[in-house]
Amino acid sequence: MLGRNGAGKSTLLRVIGGVYAPDTGRVAVHGAMSGLYELGLVGNPELTGRQYADRLLTVHGFSPSERAAMISDIHDFSELGDRFEDPVLTYSAGMSARLYFSTATAGQYEVYLLDEVLAVGDQHFQSKCWRRLRERVSGGASGVLVTHDWSAIVRLCETAHVLDRGKVVFSGPAERAVRRYLYGEQAKSTYRDGIARFAGAPVYPRTIMTGADFRLEAEVEILTRAEVGMVVAVERLQPAYGWETGLMTRRHTPVGEDPGRYAIGVDIPALPLAPGSYQISLHLVMPDPHNSVVKIVLDGFSWLDGNGLGLDVEGMEGRGFSLPAKWKVIG
Repeated sequence: MLGRNGAGKSTLLRVIGGVYAPDTGRVAVHGAMSGLYELGLVGNPELTGRQYADRLLTVHGFSPSERAAMISDIHDFSELGDRFEDPVLTYSAGMSARLYFSTATAGQYEVYLLDEVLAVGDQHFQSKCWRRLRERVSGGASGVLVTHDWSAIVRLCETAHVLDRGKVVFSGPAERAVRRYLYGEQAKSTYRDGIARFAGAPVYPRTIMTGADFRLEAEVEILTRAEVGMVVAVERLQPAYGWETGLMTRRHTPVGEDPGRYAIGVDIPALPLAPGSYQISLHLVMPDPHNSVVKIVLDGFSWLDGNGLGLDVEGMEGRGFSLPAKWKVIG
Protein backbone atom coordinates (compact mmCIF):
# COMPACT_ATOMS: atom_id res chain seq x y z
CA MET A 1 0.00 0.00 0.00
CA LEU A 2 1.38 3.38 -1.09
CA GLY A 3 0.53 6.88 0.07
CA ARG A 4 1.95 10.22 1.07
CA ASN A 5 2.61 11.17 4.69
CA GLY A 6 -0.68 11.33 6.59
CA ALA A 7 -2.58 9.22 4.06
CA GLY A 8 -3.55 6.70 6.76
CA LYS A 9 -1.34 3.75 5.80
CA SER A 10 0.04 2.97 9.24
CA THR A 11 -3.31 3.59 10.92
CA LEU A 12 -5.01 1.12 8.60
CA LEU A 13 -2.30 -1.45 9.22
CA ARG A 14 -2.77 -1.17 12.98
CA VAL A 15 -6.54 -1.53 12.63
CA ILE A 16 -5.98 -4.77 10.72
CA GLY A 17 -3.54 -5.90 13.40
CA GLY A 18 -5.91 -5.13 16.26
CA VAL A 19 -3.80 -2.33 17.75
CA TYR A 20 -6.60 0.17 17.02
CA ALA A 21 -10.31 -0.56 16.98
CA PRO A 22 -12.24 0.58 13.90
CA ASP A 23 -14.88 3.29 14.40
CA THR A 24 -17.26 1.43 12.12
CA GLY A 25 -17.34 -1.91 10.31
CA ARG A 26 -15.24 -4.93 11.19
CA VAL A 27 -11.92 -6.51 10.26
CA ALA A 28 -11.36 -10.27 9.94
CA VAL A 29 -7.95 -11.94 9.69
CA HIS A 30 -7.76 -15.67 9.00
CA GLY A 31 -4.59 -17.37 10.15
CA ALA A 32 -1.67 -16.69 12.48
CA MET A 33 -0.46 -13.09 12.12
CA SER A 34 2.78 -11.24 12.83
CA GLY A 35 2.91 -7.46 12.79
CA LEU A 36 6.01 -5.36 12.09
CA TYR A 37 4.51 -1.99 12.85
CA GLU A 38 7.67 0.06 13.22
CA LEU A 39 11.40 -0.42 13.38
CA GLY A 40 11.79 -0.30 17.12
CA LEU A 41 10.93 -2.20 20.25
CA VAL A 42 7.83 -2.61 22.38
CA GLY A 43 7.61 -3.61 26.01
CA ASN A 44 10.15 -3.18 28.79
CA PRO A 45 13.41 -1.73 27.40
CA GLU A 46 15.31 -3.23 30.33
CA LEU A 47 14.77 -6.71 28.91
CA THR A 48 17.77 -8.26 27.20
CA GLY A 49 17.52 -9.11 23.53
CA ARG A 50 17.06 -12.77 24.45
CA GLN A 51 14.32 -11.97 26.99
CA TYR A 52 12.54 -9.70 24.51
CA ALA A 53 12.54 -12.41 21.85
CA ASP A 54 11.27 -14.99 24.34
CA ARG A 55 8.47 -12.70 25.52
CA LEU A 56 7.24 -11.87 22.00
CA LEU A 57 7.31 -15.53 20.94
CA THR A 58 5.39 -16.45 24.11
CA VAL A 59 2.72 -13.89 23.24
CA HIS A 60 2.49 -15.49 19.80
CA GLY A 61 1.77 -18.85 21.40
CA PHE A 62 4.94 -20.83 20.71
CA SER A 63 5.86 -23.65 23.09
CA PRO A 64 9.09 -23.61 25.18
CA SER A 65 10.76 -26.13 22.85
CA GLU A 66 9.77 -24.13 19.78
CA ARG A 67 10.97 -20.89 21.37
CA ALA A 68 14.40 -22.33 22.16
CA ALA A 69 15.08 -23.17 18.51
CA MET A 70 13.62 -19.88 17.27
CA ILE A 71 15.63 -17.76 19.73
CA SER A 72 18.78 -19.43 18.47
CA ASP A 73 17.73 -18.46 14.93
CA ILE A 74 16.95 -14.88 16.04
CA HIS A 75 20.37 -14.57 17.66
CA ASP A 76 22.07 -15.76 14.50
CA PHE A 77 19.93 -13.76 12.05
CA SER A 78 20.15 -10.47 13.95
CA GLU A 79 23.96 -10.67 14.12
CA LEU A 80 23.90 -9.07 17.57
CA GLY A 81 26.55 -11.40 18.95
CA ASP A 82 27.25 -10.88 22.67
CA ARG A 83 24.96 -7.82 22.68
CA PHE A 84 22.02 -10.23 22.51
CA GLU A 85 22.44 -10.62 26.29
CA ASP A 86 22.45 -6.85 26.95
CA PRO A 87 19.38 -4.72 27.79
CA VAL A 88 17.71 -3.38 24.67
CA LEU A 89 17.80 0.15 26.08
CA THR A 90 21.53 0.07 25.33
CA TYR A 91 20.95 -0.78 21.65
CA SER A 92 21.33 1.66 18.79
CA ALA A 93 18.32 2.22 16.54
CA GLY A 94 19.83 -0.15 13.97
CA MET A 95 20.43 -2.89 16.55
CA SER A 96 16.87 -2.53 17.86
CA ALA A 97 15.49 -2.82 14.33
CA ARG A 98 17.55 -5.96 13.70
CA LEU A 99 16.22 -7.60 16.84
CA TYR A 100 12.62 -6.64 16.11
CA PHE A 101 12.67 -7.78 12.49
CA SER A 102 14.45 -11.03 13.34
CA THR A 103 11.97 -11.85 16.11
CA ALA A 104 8.82 -10.89 14.21
CA THR A 105 9.80 -13.04 11.21
CA ALA A 106 11.33 -15.99 13.05
CA GLY A 107 8.13 -18.01 12.91
CA GLN A 108 6.11 -19.09 9.90
CA TYR A 109 2.86 -17.12 9.91
CA GLU A 110 -0.06 -16.99 7.50
CA VAL A 111 -0.28 -13.19 7.53
CA TYR A 112 2.43 -10.53 7.84
CA LEU A 113 1.73 -6.84 8.46
CA LEU A 114 4.76 -4.84 7.34
CA ASP A 115 5.27 -1.12 7.97
CA GLU A 116 8.38 0.39 6.34
CA VAL A 117 10.44 -2.65 7.32
CA LEU A 118 12.65 -3.05 4.28
CA ALA A 119 15.22 -0.37 5.08
CA VAL A 120 16.65 -2.13 8.13
CA GLY A 121 20.34 -1.59 8.77
CA ASP A 122 23.08 -1.71 6.16
CA GLN A 123 22.92 -3.17 2.66
CA HIS A 124 24.07 -6.58 3.87
CA PHE A 125 21.27 -6.86 6.42
CA GLN A 126 18.68 -5.47 4.02
CA SER A 127 19.55 -8.29 1.62
CA LYS A 128 18.98 -10.79 4.43
CA CYS A 129 15.59 -9.21 5.15
CA TRP A 130 14.59 -9.52 1.49
CA ARG A 131 15.61 -13.18 1.40
CA ARG A 132 13.61 -13.96 4.52
CA LEU A 133 10.51 -12.19 3.21
CA ARG A 134 10.87 -13.96 -0.13
CA GLU A 135 10.92 -17.29 1.66
CA ARG A 136 7.81 -16.42 3.67
CA VAL A 137 5.81 -15.06 0.74
CA SER A 138 6.91 -17.81 -1.65
CA GLY A 139 5.83 -20.34 0.99
CA GLY A 140 2.22 -19.18 0.67
CA ALA A 141 1.98 -16.42 3.29
CA SER A 142 -0.07 -13.28 2.73
CA GLY A 143 1.13 -9.82 3.60
CA VAL A 144 0.13 -6.19 3.80
CA LEU A 145 3.03 -3.81 3.18
CA VAL A 146 2.74 -0.05 3.67
CA THR A 147 5.66 2.03 2.48
CA HIS A 148 6.89 5.08 0.58
CA ASP A 149 9.35 2.85 -1.29
CA TRP A 150 7.61 2.09 -4.57
CA SER A 151 10.41 -0.27 -5.62
CA ALA A 152 9.57 -2.46 -2.62
CA ILE A 153 5.96 -2.64 -3.82
CA VAL A 154 6.88 -3.96 -7.27
CA ARG A 155 9.39 -6.38 -5.74
CA LEU A 156 7.07 -7.87 -3.15
CA CYS A 157 3.47 -7.34 -4.27
CA GLU A 158 1.19 -8.45 -7.09
CA THR A 159 -1.70 -6.15 -6.12
CA ALA A 160 -1.33 -2.70 -4.58
CA HIS A 161 -3.49 0.16 -3.36
CA VAL A 162 -2.90 3.91 -3.24
CA LEU A 163 -4.24 5.72 -0.18
CA ASP A 164 -5.02 9.45 -0.06
CA ARG A 165 -6.45 11.09 3.07
CA GLY A 166 -7.79 7.83 4.39
CA LYS A 167 -9.43 6.74 1.13
CA VAL A 168 -8.32 4.15 -1.40
CA VAL A 169 -8.02 6.04 -4.68
CA PHE A 170 -6.60 3.18 -6.72
CA SER A 171 -6.49 -0.62 -6.52
CA GLY A 172 -4.91 -2.86 -9.11
CA PRO A 173 -1.68 -4.43 -10.36
CA ALA A 174 1.39 -3.26 -8.45
CA GLU A 175 3.01 -1.60 -11.45
CA ARG A 176 -0.11 0.46 -12.20
CA ALA A 177 -0.41 1.48 -8.54
CA VAL A 178 3.21 2.67 -8.58
CA ARG A 179 2.53 4.75 -11.68
CA ARG A 180 -0.51 6.32 -10.00
CA TYR A 181 1.51 7.02 -6.84
CA LEU A 182 4.40 8.61 -8.73
CA TYR A 183 2.52 10.56 -11.38
CA GLY A 184 -1.06 10.92 -10.16
CA GLU A 185 -3.90 10.51 -12.61
CA GLN A 186 -1.93 12.12 -15.40
CA ALA A 187 1.33 10.71 -16.69
CA LYS A 188 4.44 12.82 -16.40
CA SER A 189 6.39 12.45 -19.61
CA THR A 190 10.15 12.21 -19.29
CA TYR A 191 10.70 11.94 -23.03
CA ARG A 192 12.63 14.45 -25.15
CA ASP A 193 10.02 15.86 -27.53
CA GLY A 194 10.36 16.86 -31.15
CA ILE A 195 13.10 14.45 -32.27
CA ALA A 196 11.56 11.02 -32.92
CA ARG A 197 8.45 9.08 -31.99
CA PHE A 198 6.56 5.89 -32.63
CA ALA A 199 3.87 6.29 -35.30
CA GLY A 200 1.27 4.11 -33.60
CA ALA A 201 1.36 1.02 -31.41
CA PRO A 202 3.64 -1.88 -32.33
CA VAL A 203 2.11 -4.98 -33.89
CA TYR A 204 2.98 -8.39 -32.43
CA PRO A 205 1.27 -11.59 -31.20
CA ARG A 206 -0.04 -11.01 -27.66
CA THR A 207 0.02 -14.75 -26.97
CA ILE A 208 2.75 -17.10 -28.17
CA MET A 209 4.10 -20.56 -27.39
CA THR A 210 7.49 -20.82 -25.75
CA GLY A 211 10.01 -21.90 -28.36
CA ALA A 212 8.09 -20.30 -31.23
CA ASP A 213 9.54 -17.54 -33.42
CA PHE A 214 8.50 -14.08 -32.23
CA ARG A 215 8.29 -10.91 -34.31
CA LEU A 216 7.33 -7.35 -33.37
CA GLU A 217 6.85 -4.64 -36.00
CA ALA A 218 6.56 -0.89 -35.52
CA GLU A 219 6.86 2.34 -37.46
CA VAL A 220 9.11 5.17 -36.31
CA GLU A 221 8.98 8.80 -37.39
CA ILE A 222 12.19 10.83 -37.14
CA LEU A 223 11.32 14.52 -37.01
CA THR A 224 14.76 16.13 -36.74
CA ARG A 225 18.10 14.83 -37.91
CA ALA A 226 19.53 12.76 -35.06
CA GLU A 227 21.22 9.44 -34.41
CA VAL A 228 18.11 7.52 -33.34
CA GLY A 229 18.32 3.99 -31.99
CA MET A 230 16.03 1.50 -30.28
CA VAL A 231 16.33 -0.64 -27.13
CA VAL A 232 14.09 -3.57 -26.20
CA ALA A 233 13.58 -5.52 -22.98
CA VAL A 234 11.17 -8.28 -22.02
CA GLU A 235 10.42 -8.26 -18.30
CA ARG A 236 8.38 -10.29 -15.86
CA LEU A 237 7.09 -9.40 -12.40
CA GLN A 238 8.06 -12.15 -9.97
CA PRO A 239 6.34 -11.72 -6.58
CA ALA A 240 8.94 -11.22 -3.81
CA TYR A 241 11.72 -10.70 -6.36
CA GLY A 242 10.60 -7.77 -8.48
CA TRP A 243 10.90 -7.09 -12.19
CA GLU A 244 13.03 -9.77 -13.74
CA THR A 245 14.55 -9.11 -17.15
CA GLY A 246 14.07 -12.11 -19.39
CA LEU A 247 15.57 -10.68 -22.58
CA MET A 248 17.29 -7.39 -23.33
CA THR A 249 19.22 -5.85 -26.20
CA ARG A 250 22.88 -5.52 -25.36
CA ARG A 251 23.07 -2.04 -26.88
CA HIS A 252 20.75 0.18 -28.89
CA THR A 253 20.00 -0.83 -32.47
CA PRO A 254 20.30 2.01 -35.02
CA VAL A 255 17.02 3.11 -36.62
CA GLY A 256 18.07 6.07 -38.75
CA GLU A 257 19.35 9.65 -38.76
CA ASP A 258 17.50 11.57 -41.48
CA PRO A 259 13.91 12.80 -41.02
CA GLY A 260 11.30 10.38 -42.37
CA ARG A 261 9.43 7.17 -41.56
CA TYR A 262 11.17 3.90 -40.80
CA ALA A 263 9.76 0.41 -40.45
CA ILE A 264 11.45 -1.61 -37.73
CA GLY A 265 11.21 -5.25 -36.76
CA VAL A 266 12.27 -7.20 -33.68
CA ASP A 267 12.85 -10.90 -34.27
CA ILE A 268 13.43 -13.44 -31.48
CA PRO A 269 13.91 -16.92 -32.96
CA ALA A 270 12.67 -19.80 -30.79
CA LEU A 271 11.49 -17.51 -27.97
CA PRO A 272 13.46 -18.75 -24.94
CA LEU A 273 11.01 -17.71 -22.22
CA ALA A 274 9.23 -19.90 -19.69
CA PRO A 275 5.41 -19.77 -19.62
CA GLY A 276 4.02 -16.69 -17.87
CA SER A 277 2.95 -13.08 -18.33
CA TYR A 278 5.57 -10.57 -19.49
CA GLN A 279 5.87 -6.89 -20.40
CA ILE A 280 7.79 -5.64 -23.43
CA SER A 281 9.57 -2.32 -22.96
CA LEU A 282 10.43 -0.58 -26.23
CA HIS A 283 12.18 2.80 -26.40
CA LEU A 284 13.68 5.15 -28.93
CA VAL A 285 16.95 6.69 -27.76
CA MET A 286 19.76 8.95 -28.93
CA PRO A 287 23.29 9.55 -27.59
CA ASP A 288 23.78 12.21 -24.93
CA PRO A 289 26.37 14.66 -26.31
CA HIS A 290 27.62 15.33 -22.78
CA ASN A 291 27.91 11.72 -21.59
CA SER A 292 28.88 8.83 -23.86
CA VAL A 293 27.36 6.28 -21.48
CA VAL A 294 23.91 7.86 -21.05
CA LYS A 295 21.14 7.70 -23.65
CA ILE A 296 18.42 10.31 -24.07
CA VAL A 297 14.97 8.67 -24.24
CA LEU A 298 12.77 10.05 -27.01
CA ASP A 299 9.62 7.91 -26.91
CA GLY A 300 8.58 4.49 -25.77
CA PHE A 301 6.35 1.89 -24.24
CA SER A 302 6.88 0.48 -20.73
CA TRP A 303 4.93 -0.69 -17.69
CA LEU A 304 6.00 2.37 -15.66
CA ASP A 305 4.69 4.68 -18.38
CA GLY A 306 1.35 2.89 -18.25
CA ASN A 307 1.52 1.73 -21.86
CA GLY A 308 3.53 -1.46 -21.52
CA LEU A 309 3.16 -4.14 -24.17
CA GLY A 310 1.76 -7.29 -22.59
CA LEU A 311 2.94 -10.70 -23.75
CA ASP A 312 1.59 -14.06 -22.58
CA VAL A 313 3.86 -17.03 -23.14
CA GLU A 314 2.20 -20.44 -23.08
CA GLY A 315 3.58 -23.96 -23.04
CA MET A 316 4.72 -26.66 -20.69
CA GLU A 317 6.30 -25.73 -17.36
CA GLY A 318 10.02 -26.36 -17.41
CA ARG A 319 10.38 -25.05 -20.95
CA GLY A 320 12.22 -21.81 -21.51
CA PHE A 321 15.68 -20.41 -21.33
CA SER A 322 18.57 -22.74 -20.52
CA LEU A 323 22.30 -22.33 -20.91
CA PRO A 324 23.86 -24.29 -23.83
CA ALA A 325 26.20 -26.38 -21.67
CA LYS A 326 27.71 -29.83 -22.08
CA TRP A 327 28.44 -31.96 -19.05
CA LYS A 328 30.93 -34.72 -18.43
CA VAL A 329 32.33 -36.60 -15.46
CA ILE A 330 35.99 -35.92 -14.70
CA GLY A 331 38.12 -38.68 -13.21
